[in-house]
Amino acid sequence: MAKAKKLPSGSWRVQVYSHTDANGKKHRESFTASTKAEAEMKAAEYAANKHRRAKHDLTVKEAIEGYINAKEGVLSPGTIRGYVRYKHNYEKINNLRVRTLTSEDLQIWISDLSKDHSPKTVKNVYSLLTAALGLYAPDMSFKVTLPAMEIKRPESPSDEVIRELYRAAQPAFKVCIGLGMCGLREGEVSALKHEDIANGIAHIHSVMVKDRHSKWIYKETPKTGQSDRFVKLPKFLMEEIGEGEGFITGMNPATISKKFTLLRDKLGYNIRYHDLRHFFASSAVVLGIPDIYAADMGGWGRAGTAPIMKSVYQNNIKSMSDYYAQKMSDYLDGIIQEDA
Repeated sequence: MAKAKKLPSGSWRVQVYSHTDANGKKHRESFTASTKAEAEMKAAEYAANKHRRAKHDLTVKEAIEGYINAKEGVLSPGTIRGYVRYKHNYEKINNLRVRTLTSEDLQIWISDLSKDHSPKTVKNVYSLLTAALGLYAPDMSFKVTLPAMEIKRPESPSDEVIRELYRAAQPAFKVCIGLGMCGLREGEVSALKHEDIANGIAHIHSVMVKDRHSKWIYKETPKTGQSDRFVKLPKFLMEEIGEGEGFITGMNPATISKKFTLLRDKLGYNIRYHDLRHFFASSAVVLGIPDIYAADMGGWGRAGTAPIMKSVYQNNIKSMSDYYAQKMSDYLDGIIQEDA
């Protein structure tokens, strides 16, 4: 334990390490008394309860930054980047101590935030705060009302629209359209390499995302993640991809999105690149593909009892998966090659 030092005034003082803030600066608490024994007793009492007190003495800003730093090694770069982007939303409560927070404080802040932010953004910002509070003050609870979420029902583009988009695209961009039709996300399209494809099957196991510094990076997805999957590519797309090495498109997700927007504007459609993924899901319904197989092909994860089914009926599941994958591939081929 730290020893007390006598001050010029005759009092005794002990300094005890408190914590290191998000900027790496160390903080200490000072305890002064008229006698050495009393000063050291106060310091010892503080040290015994330091961990309990320190986490509650954090400000909201320190809790948010501490949580982000603590999770940076286990969460995706895109998630961390989103957290960093949200930080300015806490300006009005940044200096409040975690231990003094009340439901009223948070409700006033949420109501103010809702004036110029969407319900989804407010929910995400509040979720980050509650996650940080859960790390540093797990016993605290609050009752607040969040704005009602907007219900959006995006319409899937028709076969005709998809065909027109594909045929109007520049040769280098046709692959992006085709991969989107197969249910791939922009980040997955950007990260796909020629060596990921064999015998018409694409192994989707990586993604291109921005890190917290807004730099595009190539990231392997976890082997146990639902996004790690194998996708059967239609013949027209395999012909378009051809032979090669390295990244297939050479475009980052932002470039893909921008090029798609220019293409759709040129044709007069109000759809996003991500709607190609909706098209894939809708096509699965049209073809009568059960949810369990459609979810596997699209990387949405398995619902209900699917894991049990797969462990018990592995051979049948594999056989049917191949059947439905081929059915989807043939369907996409028919759309592009119709009247070609």
